Amino acid sequence: MSRNIVKAVLFLIAVFLAYKVWDSIAGEIRYQEEVARVEADVIAKLEKIQKLQMLHKDEYGEFEANWDSLIHFGNYGHMKIIREYGDKDDSTSVYRREVERISIKDSLYPAYNLDSLPYVPHNEKGEKFIMNANIITQNNVKVPVFEVKDPSPFSKERNDPDSPNPLTVGSLTEAKYSGNWK
Repeated sequence: MSRNIVKAVLFLIAVFLAYKVWDSIAGEIRYQEEVARVEADVIAKLEKIQKLQMLHKDEYGEFEANWDSLIHFGNYGHMKIIREYGDKDDSTSVYRREVERISIKDSLYPAYNLDSLPYVPHNEKGEKFIMNANIITQNNVKVPVFEVKDPSPFSKERNDPDSPNPLTVGSLTEAKYSGNWK
């Protein structure tokens, strides 16, 4: 009888340990899926910021370091588009080129609240992205630069103080306007 009790206890311990192993693996998979989802949202917002910064540079020749000014530009600013009619290389057609100014908000962000642009998605503290702009000299040429960085990444690996790898678009040290996730 006592042998059966020992067998039952050992069986229960084996089931418990198997569950713990399964749960640790499944927990890591769930965590990685959550990291991918959160980082996808952060990247999507950083891409919106990057596009708006590039439009600001096209309009004013420099990037914006102030959130209020950048949001105002997005809500009320205009961008140039060039429409071409006909073929300029075809002598039998009439070629015409028009430059139009269209609303940034209406054309690129019609259903998006630009006031939420500075805020990091899925951040319980309501933190804003860190945004800076400057003009650097590169190859004896003055170049405007900007950088937008996630202040507290969701991923444990990106949030490690020894890892200089938070999600970032742009750079303050070189003329690089892409994100570090590409």
